Amino acid sequence: MESRALLHCFDVRYIVQTLAAAVVLIGLALFGKGFADGSASRVAIGVAETVVFAFIVAGTLLPIRRLDEMYQRIHLIAIAGAFGVFGVAVTGVAFLAKAGVHVPPLGQWMWLFMVVAWGVGVLVVSRRYQ
Repeated sequence: MESRALLHCFDVRYIVQTLAAAVVLIGLALFGKGFADGSASRVAIGVAETVVFAFIVAGTLLPIRRLDEMYQRIHLIAIAGAFGVFGVAVTGVAFLAKAGVHVPPLGQWMWLFMVVAWGVGVLVVSRRYQ
């Protein structure tokens, strides 16, 4: 199995769309700083940021449909594993916070953690099929 084929669904178009969405997110975040917390404008910008981020997530997951069944299975198992690892990590952080340990807010970092866990899962699961 060629590892490059496992990721061929993430082409130049995907990268351009994701980078464009990231630029829009940064622009919205910077624009939103000009409004008071809780104002209608700030809330509307927050909703717009959520919609753009949903576009990024959908744009990442939907291309997997173009892969053959084996590669789809590899991604499914990897995503399921990332879900489990992430659930344990978040629950562990909550337990530590409850115990009095200062834990920084997860916020956007949770997505980075999930994507890294998914990527590691793809590498681990794909070795089974080599």
